[in-house]
Amino acid sequence: MELQPLTLAIADDHTLFRKGVIEILKNFEEITVISDAANGAELLEKIEGNLPDIIMLDLEMPDMDGIAVARYVLSKYRKVKILIVSMYGEEELVKKLLDEGVHGYLLKSADPEELREVLQLLRNGKTHYPVFSPNYFTQRTLR
Repeated sequence: MELQPLTLAIADDHTLFRKGVIEILKNFEEITVISDAANGAELLEKIEGNLPDIIMLDLEMPDMDGIAVARYVLSKYRKVKILIVSMYGEEELVKKLLDEGVHGYLLKSADPEELREVLQLLRNGKTHYPVFSPNYFTQRTLR
């Protein structure tokens, strides 16, 4: 896969995790982190004049959680892709995120190369939902 340049904004209330991801992403020349924040409200203020290609959101944050930010961004900035990261991998939760229109979901236990691959998938207009059984999307289409 040819790596496409992309811009990224990150919101996660766990500072060590957020700053650690930013440091890891510095090793990937094609990824530019343009903003980071401790919660969704702060992130929305920071990106208002400089939209990223992708926003990576923690699911649970104070002030404005990942789902609330995703809803807002998806309604106002249709071209921005949303990646939710969380420690929780329950299929029902991920189905809810899919129904909300989120473009991807990744467990926080993923390795850096997997994050890179998922960001590239989203950048190229694809989605990523790793916890689903292979026939989920077929069943969903039939509804």
